[in-house]
Parts: sequence; structure tokens; C-alpha cells
Amino acid sequence: MKSILQIIKATFLGGILFLAPLILLLVLLEKGFGIIQKITNPIINHFPKVKILGLAIEEVVAIVIILFICFTAGLIARTEYAKKLIQKLEDGILSFVPGYSFMKSMNESIMGFESNQDLKVILVPTDAGWQFAFLIEQINENNFSVFVPDAPNPWSGSVVFVEKKDIKEVDITQKQALACIRKLGFGAKELLKNKL
Repeated sequence: MKSILQIIKATFLGGILFLAPLILLLVLLEKGFGIIQKITNPIINHFPKVKILGLAIEEVVAIVIILFICFTAGLIARTEYAKKLIQKLEDGILSFVPGYSFMKSMNESIMGFESNQDLKVILVPTDAGWQFAFLIEQINENNFSVFVPDAPNPWSGSVVFVEKKDIKEVDITQKQALACIRKLGFGAKELLKNKL
């Protein structure tokens, strides 16, 4: 009964963590859309009232401007200066947000982006058997800190400190490990073939 409640809790929290960035993105786009419409409406009012695909011309212009701003921001984000600025923000401020580095790394892996902090997938022993974990950092010659994700919600889990002898290396990607965790272990037969 306790494990069912844990699965329900983990799934519920996973849903919140999945929806929160989407809702934030929608709120930001709505606010940006409103601001851009306020700027473009005085200019557009001089044009005849025309609808394109059921949208008023001011709505089309606002959408085009938002797309242009997003594309321009994407181009700027690729520059060395922007990368250094983002790194400073992450090191100085965002590193204090709980779970930011882990979620960023996981999202980059899921979306197929290269990450400077590519977390290594390992197996660690638990009371019930081996479990997927992500190698966070080496503490000393013999000890490592690792994050052991929960299933089906890999965003929650435990930070544990493991000796080198207890770490079993597996040659799989973050994306593959996360997919297996979300599917409650389905696909592990292929992933861990000849590795256990």
C-alpha cells in the first residue's frame, strides 16, 4: 500500500514539475503578446481592418514579432558573450535554486542538446537490488556523490554518497535511463543486456 501511495505521489509531483515550465511559458507569451499588441495597435489602426486565417492583422503582427524576438534571442544565446553571461548567472544565482543544475542537464539531454555537465549513468546497490543513478561529483579518491532518481518521476529522488567499489558503470545515455525510469523499468532488458 505504501509503495502505491509513493508512486501516486511521485507521479503527481512529476506532473506538477512537467506542467510548471509550460504554464510559465504560456504566461510569459501571453504577457509578451499583450505588450507587443499595445505597441503595434496605434500603428496598425491606420491600416484597413483585414483578417488573415481568422486572426486580426494586429494579432498576426504581434505573433510575427514574438517569433522574431525568440529567434533573435536564440541567435544571441549562441554567442560566446551570452554563454559566459549565462554561465555567470548559473554559477552565481541559479545554482542556489534546488535541482536547477540536474533539471537543466536532464532537459538538455532529452531535447538532444549537448551539455557541458553530461551526467554519467551508473548503477548503485540498494536494499532491493541495483538502481539507476547519476554520478554528480567525486568527493575524494574513494567516494562519490550520486543522485538516485525515483520512478516514475526522475525529478525527485535521493542524494547518496557511494564508495567507488559499489558503483557499477553502464554504457547508456541519460535519455535512455530516464525513459526506462519513467516506464517503471520497461526496456531494461535491452538496456542492461550483459551489464548486470
